[in-house]
Amino acid sequence: MNNLQLRRLTNNELYQLTAIVDKETAEMARIEYPFNRDVANIFINEYNTWGIWLNGSILAGAFEIKEDCEVAYIVARQYRNIGIATQAMEMAIEFFADRQLFALIHPDNQASLRVAQKANMRVKFLQ
Repeated sequence: MNNLQLRRLTNNELYQLTAIVDKETAEMARIEYPFNRDVANIFINEYNTWGIWLNGSILAGAFEIKEDCEVAYIVARQYRNIGIATQAMEMAIEFFADRQLFALIHPDNQASLRVAQKANMRVKFLQ
């Protein structure tokens, strides 16, 4: 999927970010729901949150890289199971090559585990 881009989210993309986080996505990612404008604002301005963009204009997902190099990622429901998260994590690993990125995953989240494994990302499990 060569039309995938990663770029830091800005306040202009608040509504796009809120639109991709439905209840199921929030529960899987263990983030606050409803994921409203105020919560999205925190994600954009207080966290190192990047967008996963298709064709330069469609926000398909997002990921955060924390100071300890943990990566947390979400993908909108309609873009799951087509390799977007895996490709985005491969790109993130390359882009942040000076850091040893890892994913902290709940053992029940098999989809997230598959993404991390395919992207050759280190995995730590939530207890």
